[in-house]
Amino acid sequence: MRFLRNKEENVSKKVWFFLAYTVCFAIIAGAVFSVFIINKKSFIWVPDGLQQHFNALLYYRSWLLSILDTLVTEHKVSVPLWDMQIGLGSDVLTTLHYYVIGDPLNLLSVFVPDEKYMELFYNTMVLVRIYLAGLAFSAYCRYHGQKPYSTLLGAMVYDFCFWVIIAVRHPYFLNPMIYLPLILVGVDKIYKKQKPWLYMGMLAVATVSSFYFTYMICIFVAIYALLRYLMLFGKPVLKTVWYWVWRFVAYSLVTLASVSVILLPVVAMTLSTGRAGAQHTFSIMYPLSYYRKLLYGFLIGGSTYWSELGYTGIVLLAVLLLLFGGRKNRGLRAGFVLMTLLLLFPFAGKMLNGGSYVVNRYMWAYSMLVSFIAVKMYPQMMEMHFKKKIALFWAGITYIFLCLEVLGKHQKQYVLVALLLFSVLLVFIVGTGKKTKEKFVFKAALLVVVMLELIYQGWAEYAPQAGSYVEEFATQGEALSMLTKDAAGSLVKNHAKDTTYRYESLQSEEWKNTAMQLGINGTSYYFSLANPDINQFQREMYINQTRDFCYSGFDARTMLEVLSGVRYYVVPSGNSGLRPYGYNVCINCGTLGAGGQYEVKCDAYENDSVLPLGFASDAVIPRSTYEELDVTKKQQALLQGIVVEDEKIPSALAGTKTKPEFMDQDISYTITDMHNVELTDQGFTATEKKASVTLSFEGIPESETYFILKGLQFSEEGKTLTQSKSRLHIDVTCGKITKMITFLTKKNNFYSGVDDYLINAGYRDEKADEITLTFHEKGTYQFDDMQIICQPMEQTDDWTKNLKQDVLKNVVVDTNCISGTLENAKERLLCMTIPYSSGWRAYIDGAETEILKADTMYMAVDVPEGTHQIEFYYCTPYLKTGAVLSGIGILSVIGIVIFRYRTGKKKRNGIEQNKERIWDVYDISIGKKGIQGT
Repeated sequence: MRFLRNKEENVSKKVWFFLAYTVCFAIIAGAVFSVFIINKKSFIWVPDGLQQHFNALLYYRSWLLSILDTLVTEHKVSVPLWDMQIGLGSDVLTTLHYYVIGDPLNLLSVFVPDEKYMELFYNTMVLVRIYLAGLAFSAYCRYHGQKPYSTLLGAMVYDFCFWVIIAVRHPYFLNPMIYLPLILVGVDKIYKKQKPWLYMGMLAVATVSSFYFTYMICIFVAIYALLRYLMLFGKPVLKTVWYWVWRFVAYSLVTLASVSVILLPVVAMTLSTGRAGAQHTFSIMYPLSYYRKLLYGFLIGGSTYWSELGYTGIVLLAVLLLLFGGRKNRGLRAGFVLMTLLLLFPFAGKMLNGGSYVVNRYMWAYSMLVSFIAVKMYPQMMEMHFKKKIALFWAGITYIFLCLEVLGKHQKQYVLVALLLFSVLLVFIVGTGKKTKEKFVFKAALLVVVMLELIYQGWAEYAPQAGSYVEEFATQGEALSMLTKDAAGSLVKNHAKDTTYRYESLQSEEWKNTAMQLGINGTSYYFSLANPDINQFQREMYINQTRDFCYSGFDARTMLEVLSGVRYYVVPSGNSGLRPYGYNVCINCGTLGAGGQYEVKCDAYENDSVLPLGFASDAVIPRSTYEELDVTKKQQALLQGIVVEDEKIPSALAGTKTKPEFMDQDISYTITDMHNVELTDQGFTATEKKASVTLSFEGIPESETYFILKGLQFSEEGKTLTQSKSRLHIDVTCGKITKMITFLTKKNNFYSGVDDYLINAGYRDEKADEITLTFHEKGTYQFDDMQIICQPMEQTDDWTKNLKQDVLKNVVVDTNCISGTLENAKERLLCMTIPYSSGWRAYIDGAETEILKADTMYMAVDVPEGTHQIEFYYCTPYLKTGAVLSGIGILSVIGIVIFRYRTGKKKRNGIEQNKERIWDVYDISIGKKGIQGT
């Protein structure tokens, strides 16, 4: 009966804690996020939240529904793995895994009855993630025997720390806050020789949800496991260390193997991207301003490099108490010191970011640590003796004065208010006696103070009259229309639907990735992992794109547009000069975003002479010949032959190697005007912002005019590379056309090795005669070469006609399959303007044939003379290998279950046998006593 009574009491405590947690969460969330409601904003951050997260979620819902529909109606499993409407064509799994695929909460999107409710679903899931994070943290605390009240305080800090306030814009940044506490409970269970299922299950969910964060989680799990070992077993003994290492490694490898069907393709794609291998410049230490912000940022947030802290006064006092704690809590103190050291050195941020650039996107782990410190130290905080109170008081006062000193003349009101609240809390904690602290009134008051600190922190960042962060989010109800009816592609949707041709618009006139929602093929892309062959093509063409994973098309360069099958082009009304040569037929016009801040009138044009999805030619250009050409000659070569690797040229076509002809002309120029600009040996020095220089020249009529900078670099007098600006802007103006070069230095997190730029200043029937460069930032702009090239268009149509000697007809784009018929007058290469991937397999009349990489980023197959059925089938690279490993992993899990069951059964049987022996001995002893008694 006592056991049942204790059990009922435990259940009652859990229910009361759950209710208290829910009420406190609702109050803080309601107060903090009411700023969004008042200002009629959603949680969809512009630009990334709109173009990536919300966009991906919309796509994911449709993707899941299509799979379910096929399963129900056709009774088969058909999973789309490739989509031509993502960028120039992309793998679905590796592109969207980082955003939606694998996150269990996103599976609920299939129950949303209509896409118009998806914004509500998106907003709700942000709150659900935060709520679940606090519950996961509470589960960790309760597992470690912490009291409900202190756990509640820590959970509130964990839920509404500054990381959460900022990470709302990236919803999946909240997920590791759910996974980590539960994985760590799993670690503790393993140490207690309990079942490993929680550890394995949550590690599997985390891995499927995000490989990026799982990488960090594994590092922190290793650190945690080491510290816990030292706390549990003391001095390491080789035999026991090996025993535990083997168990953790085995459980982890089996778990990772079981989810390899997703993990392996994503890892392979990550390692192949240019973003993973980009060389960034970073110093041994952060700038001094970083450490200053870190000091007061611990209290109220606002640091840089994603070092978002903001933990309120209760955590700060708990940390100070921990540091004064003598020999107690040594493991917790060691963890805090180690994690804080990671914050102080850029190298740690770089390594925890996968060896890429410096960023501290692991603050969710630090947040869990310091929140638990608050929970753990709360009882000691309530029982402090006089001397410790005095020490804590002066430590708090010292912190306040240090913050004021750091702020100096640049005192920020929100920091001053936070320091005032902290001082109130300090006096409240230190000045209250032990008996008073045990009373309900004190605990309620303390909880209210902590909640007020968290509410103020959120308000100070979000509110328009304060940090104004809320202004960066999309207005309620507008996100879906921004990706559909208000996107530039909506003007060509009726023409481009059900075709294999692409459309493009000016970068400034359309959000990226909108083709995914419009159901047509586009040229813009903005997701974290991108096809490396597309990146290589962009570099070869000097396309004005600063980031490998973000591109917007081909800068209206006619030859590249024609090559890639861009049939439709959208430009702002009244700016027809922005459209490429040959796009003369206006097929639609309209106002996009009517009545909103992004309202713009646009016109859509068509060029029906572009190359189709598949075209065949016997004109072949060896890769070695192509690589010897400069950038403008390369683009001309692409319209005169198919570029393939020398050793891959079919023997029958070796004699048809094409020697391209070139029409471009290098135009001489003179500097006719300089405003706040000084000429240097290797470039220009802008002495003021918006300095300008004008280049005069005599162009060529009926040509595109290109401005080229090779080897662009930037420096500021008296500053090192790491101290100077990392993002520069140069306007290039020719007539009525102005385009911007956005240049990133090696210091910039998104630098990807792009130092060469070609700006298309537009096509003109008349001569261009002047280009003005406007430098937005002061400093020295150096370059290896600066050119003005005029590219006549007179041969473009003839080159295009000659290149498509035969075309792929009866084209069918199906799930993971593209097919068509080719009638070849003789043996030719069939070039498919589909981004190259090792996941494609090609078949001619049912027989597999080799796929060649063509024109750097596309595909080609050698097709013999005659009429042939051509088929291309796609499967995500390493998906099948990953599926095999998953099968092995799942079998291993089953093996572990059976092994544990059998060993557990033997133990149970042994216990029963021991009990029987005891009773036998007891019976015998009783029997002997009976005999003796008679």
